[in-house]
Amino acid sequence: MFPAEGSVEVFGEKLNLSRLGDALSKRVAFVSEDRRGVGLLLEESIAYNIMFRVMAIRKEFLRNYKFTKLLNRRKMRQHAEEMIKLLDIRCRGWTQRVGTLSGGNQQKICLASALSMEPRLLIVSEPTRGIDIGAKELILNYLTKLRNEEGLTIIMISSELAELRGLCDRIAIVADGKIVNTLLPDASDAEFGLAMSAVTAVA
Repeated sequence: MFPAEGSVEVFGEKLNLSRLGDALSKRVAFVSEDRRGVGLLLEESIAYNIMFRVMAIRKEFLRNYKFTKLLNRRKMRQHAEEMIKLLDIRCRGWTQRVGTLSGGNQQKICLASALSMEPRLLIVSEPTRGIDIGAKELILNYLTKLRNEEGLTIIMISSELAELRGLCDRIAIVADGKIVNTLLPDASDAEFGLAMSAVTAVA
């Protein structure tokens, strides 16, 4: 990829970037644009995809049995059905394999998985890429609801300026790995055009 250095702090807590799962344990969740490559376990069920991070990091949806832990299928089913209804995931049921779903419904499952972590910070990358208009609208509306009603901090990475304007309080334009300019969503098209060309307007 690219060489990187520095440190990351989230709500005053420094992340240990060398420790797998540290960001998740500090309630930072990420929804990748590459849902089939890194976002989903395509051969597993809807329920397992929604909850595997929660089980791995927070040990939820498990029950003690003798000297081990087993899946709590009742709680898994209840939570999966709640997320299916909440995000309008079109499927035959919570046990359906994720690989058999449409791209839009797969994206909703990625979002459901991230939200199941009850994040304080949600990072979403190209959340509507390759999905139909109806699924786009639902996902963007739900992200807006989380921001407005629950105060969730969202960092959205997108090449769709209209989507960023509809969701974000501030929009940072990045070129060659650097922030060229930070604009308000109601800034003029000309200002965005200049920033996107890696040229800042001179006052």
